[in-house]
This record gives sequence, C-alpha cells and structure tokens, in this order.
Amino acid sequence: MSKLERISDHVVVDKETQYGSRSCILGGISLSKYSIAIDSGDSLEVGIGLIKELETYFKVPVKYLFLTHTHNDHRNGREAFKDLTLIASQKCIDNMPKSVSFNKWKMELFDQELIVQEDNLTLEFHHVGGHSVGSSIAYFPVEKVLFAGDLFITNPVNFGLPFMGFYQNKPKRTGNPEEYLAAFDKFKKMNLDVIVPGHGKVILNPQEYLDEQITFYNALKDFFNSAIEEGKGLDEIKFPRLEPIEAAHKDAESRKQRSNALRFLDNYLNWIKRSFYNYYSGKFFEI
Repeated sequence: MSKLERISDHVVVDKETQYGSRSCILGGISLSKYSIAIDSGDSLEVGIGLIKELETYFKVPVKYLFLTHTHNDHRNGREAFKDLTLIASQKCIDNMPKSVSFNKWKMELFDQELIVQEDNLTLEFHHVGGHSVGSSIAYFPVEKVLFAGDLFITNPVNFGLPFMGFYQNKPKRTGNPEEYLAAFDKFKKMNLDVIVPGHGKVILNPQEYLDEQITFYNALKDFFNSAIEEGKGLDEIKFPRLEPIEAAHKDAESRKQRSNALRFLDNYLNWIKRSFYNYYSGKFFEI
C-alpha cells in the first residue's frame, strides 16, 4: 500500500511523515518525464523509500532532490539521491556543517530563484531565509501548491508555533523575523490552494493561514521593538500572551504529561523570544 497521498495531479506527500514521523514532510512533484523529491528525510532508509515510492507512483524516474534547508531531519537521507542532481540555494550549501560534503554531487544551486520547466509545466524555487539562512521553497503554480519547508510547522508536538532556533551555523544565530515577514508577503501574491509545511498537516486555507501568521509576527515585532526602546533586556521581557501563545498554553495544560509539555513549551517560546529580541536589538548582526 502506497504511503503517498495525492495533493493534486502532479503533487504528492508522504502520509507517514505528515502525520506521525519525527522526519520532515517528504513530497514529490512530477513534471511528466521525471519527478523532483522534496527533502530527503532523516535517514538513508527514509530517502531510499521515498525514491521507490515516487517512481512507483509517478511511473517516471526521480531526477532531482530539492533541499529546503540544511537541518538534519531534511538532509540526512541525502545519500539515497547521490546519483541524481541536487537543487538547493547557495546559502543552504554554504551553511552546511563541515561534516556534510557535496563535493561529488551534481548540483544546480541558485542565489534567489531557479525555474525548472518541461513542456507546459513550470516549477519555481525561491530563496527566502527566515527559519534558516538557506531556507527556500518550491512553488508549483499550475496546481497552486507551495512546499514551504520549516517556515511553517503545524505539528501539534510544536503547538503549531514557529521554530526559530538555528538560523545559521557560522556564526550561530537565531531566526530572522523580517525574512519571515517578507516571505509571507511573497506567498500572499501567489495563487495558492495548498501549503505543505515542514512538519504537520497540509494547510488547505492558505490565505487565511498566511493572514494569521502575518498578524502574529507583526504583533511580536511591535511588542519587542517597544520593549527594546524602553531599554529592557532579554531577561526583563515577559512574553506577550497573544492568541497563538494562549492556545499553546491551553494545549500544554490539557496534555497527560502536563509538566513535561509546559517545560517544552517554555523552552520553545524562549527560542522565539530570543530570535525577535536578538534581531530587533541588533544582536543578530553581531559576529
């Protein structure tokens, strides 16, 4: 039985990674004569499985692997694709740990965007940053589908909140909220029916969801800018209880392992707090 779930005529996602796995959501897009795998998963076994599933489903070979960004749950299955061509942003490759090498890979790297076209089908890749310095997305306009990587996380394990912890390895930095907002603005201009997040269920109300994200990020931006203007340090700032954060607290309170959930949530919120504070206080730019 196939693990792949049809999103549209030429787009699928892996049901197991969407609903239960610690790996990122895996997917694929067929351009009729070949397909493109979206991320490689968290292990060689997962990567091998994805290739087999895509080739069985689409009845064409997998030609490309697209990495949305550098984090290990998205890249660790990459060796399964070593005989194919890697598509990634230049910043994604530049930000890889030293232990990760692509020296022998065929690669199509891009700075801002790359367009792949076959007959009347076009697939766009755009670098956006935000979650990590190399974060990029795949947009399939003919079927109105966006693979957004970890810019969006709808997984209840993460309370549906953004993860902004590891933007850059060299030097280490937390997330970039202005790049998130710029990405949201770009997505608002796209014709979308579906957004595939990095983790969790696909988003079937993309415009409404984007509006919610924009409102949340702008509220955090205003809050932290005001606190910084008042001369408050990071430890003096209490996190604002905005609607998504209130919902996350209620969720944590309702879980069986309540104390563990609340500790996890506090740590998770701390990454968001540090990201906004570091960026708007100017500490983001310190090397």
